[in-house]
Amino acid sequence: MTEEKKDDLNEQKTFLNGHEELLKSINSNSATSAKSETVEPAEAPASPEVEEEEAPVAQATVEEIPATVEAITEEGTLAVDLEPMIETPVVHPASRPPPGPTSSQNKPKGKKKKKKNHPRPPHSPQHEDVLKQQALEQQEVKEVLVFFKKYAKPAALVILLICAFILIDKFFKIQHQKKDLRADTALAQAQNADDLQAILNDYASSPAAPIALMSLAREKFNAGQIDEAESLYTQFLKKYGTLEQAAQAELNLISCKESKGQFAEAHLLYDIYSKTHKDSYLAPAARMGQARCLEALGELDEAQRVYEDLIANYPKSSWSRTAKIHLKMLPRKK
Repeated sequence: MTEEKKDDLNEQKTFLNGHEELLKSINSNSATSAKSETVEPAEAPASPEVEEEEAPVAQATVEEIPATVEAITEEGTLAVDLEPMIETPVVHPASRPPPGPTSSQNKPKGKKKKKKNHPRPPHSPQHEDVLKQQALEQQEVKEVLVFFKKYAKPAALVILLICAFILIDKFFKIQHQKKDLRADTALAQAQNADDLQAILNDYASSPAAPIALMSLAREKFNAGQIDEAESLYTQFLKKYGTLEQAAQAELNLISCKESKGQFAEAHLLYDIYSKTHKDSYLAPAARMGQARCLEALGELDEAQRVYEDLIANYPKSSWSRTAKIHLKMLPRKK
């Protein structure tokens, strides 16, 4: 080997050794910076001007190494594997991203545990029945409200009409009660036929009217006005035939016929009356009238039989004593 080549190799070794020392210093600086970043992430570089000057130097060094290595390998004199030396990338502090919050800072303080939404159990048949019942009640309430809205006004009018009718009816009832009271007072104070006739004219619909009519017919009969009395009794039977006094009016009407001398007709009417009103307290009076008509007709034996029957059937009545008196006088008429 010539001296020129030896000199060249020595120069290359010297060059490579200088570059190796430079690379080692760069790698050590990068490792130190990485450690300093891990230990003190929030610490910033001391001077921004130094960072601007060092960045191109490191960049140029890294870029020049491959060119030198390629040149040496092309000549075939020396091949050095520099990959392990440049494996770790050099990152300048200026190009590093700003330090972020640590993992301890990222954790939120006092995180609340989320409540787990447990699935609801399926409804039991009883629960479903309750829900159906509630839905039915709500539907009924809605129907009632709809019905009320629809028929509220007509119902209010009907209620007002009913109230008005009740008030009017009550008013008229009070007026009738007052009128009936005046009629009763007038009947109690009546002294003759004219007073009774005035009651019939003024209070014809009052309860005092039938009593006034019977009293007026009796007054006419006692006064000898038989036709008027007969007309009044007939009027009473037509107007008040369902009252209790109708039986007395019917018997008095037969007496009017007897008083007018209609003995044959009166005899038959008395006989019918005594049979239809057999249990009435007026039946003995009818039998007595029948015996009088027979006696007036000259049928003394038949009259005697009626007297005897009256005494036998109603022994304790006043009519029985009267029949005994007529029975004693009957032989004298024969």
